[in-house]
Amino acid sequence: MAKVTGFERLIIFTLGTSGDINPMVAVGKAMSARGYAITFLTSEYFKELIEIAGFEFVGIGNKEEYLRGNQSSAWDAKNVMDNFIYYHAPAFLPAYQYIEQLQNKESAVLLSIGEQNGAVVAAVKYKIPYVKFSISPNLIFSAEKPPAPLCWQLPKKMPKFIQRMFVRYVDTKSMKLFYQHSEIEPYLELRKKLSCPVTYDRKTNAKLLIGFFPEWFGMRAKDWPKDLKLIGFPLSDPAHESARFVFDSIIEEIGSPIVFTTGTGISEAESVFREGRKICELLNLPGLFVGSSGSKSVLSDSALCRHIDYIDFEYALPKCRAIVHHGGIGTLSQAVRAGIPQLIRPIKYDQPDNANRIYQLGLGAFIFPDHFKAGDASKILKAMIDAAPQNKALTIYSADIKRSNAIEKACDLIEKKIKELELP
Repeated sequence: MAKVTGFERLIIFTLGTSGDINPMVAVGKAMSARGYAITFLTSEYFKELIEIAGFEFVGIGNKEEYLRGNQSSAWDAKNVMDNFIYYHAPAFLPAYQYIEQLQNKESAVLLSIGEQNGAVVAAVKYKIPYVKFSISPNLIFSAEKPPAPLCWQLPKKMPKFIQRMFVRYVDTKSMKLFYQHSEIEPYLELRKKLSCPVTYDRKTNAKLLIGFFPEWFGMRAKDWPKDLKLIGFPLSDPAHESARFVFDSIIEEIGSPIVFTTGTGISEAESVFREGRKICELLNLPGLFVGSSGSKSVLSDSALCRHIDYIDFEYALPKCRAIVHHGGIGTLSQAVRAGIPQLIRPIKYDQPDNANRIYQLGLGAFIFPDHFKAGDASKILKAMIDAAPQNKALTIYSADIKRSNAIEKACDLIEKKIKELELP
């Protein structure tokens, strides 16, 4: 039942892959149960998912743009353009226009992953309050504790005040260089036309800042916003009964496996599968390879290795020995919850920083793609698997995640803020 007074409509904006969409769908469901009307702004690629959840759907990009923005070339470590030009930039205007043309603006609150999007820009212009979500720590600027890979490049003996100046300079310079690409010009012209040019100000107008990860993973920096709320991993992947049945039949045949998954759009899946098969043969342990079905021929005739299109990580990982993955925060959090070691093969975006945090916490290790070879990787995996029963970090952090309820915490914070906004 929709609310009839005050802020009654929540508009949820997010772009990205399922790891970005699923947590916000979970927030939407929980807030809908509390009486709020929910409108979801995202790509047409997720229309069915949004409508099944019972929300009003507003498309801000078509399926072709989604696929182009997440194609394999976008995952090239040197490619900084594809994801933005083909996916994020085209969504700016429709998101902006939806907020601009919204009736009863005074009754709406925006929930957004990130801020550099048309929905937030319009919300600021039309004084619609918004809540900013950060899915991973690397998205929160810090000159005190910059994320990987930048933190690896800083001299260890660099004085702190020089480090702070240097990191701020690098951050601003990187943004300016990005917007100097010729492909970005139409986007910049559009923002000028809308009287909302790109700025390099790190300040936020958000009424509430929420980090979808726990304090111990975020390792809060001194210069992070003081009012940033870190509430835990959302763990919002939907259950998949048919995938669970297939998974159980596989492990009944081969035993508890090492899981190998490359994530969405990775172009190097075949090489990962090939080296993964060698790893299993060197260790004489079964392997389960997830997704990237175009590369499964590499596993043919293997007595140890099997392929599955999809697995329900929450259900499956507790029955596995370890996982080798790309470092996406959704996969990472499910591995921590399951209490199994993880070997991360990071490429870009938040992956190197996520990998670094997992290593620092004693929950796993990482190895860069150029060095992902069966010989070295099998030694790392064997050491982690052998040590897992005595690894207290695996047990402690798994228990912490199982106790947390990030979705409900997020909703409590949002509703508390809404009540504050409703006060005269």
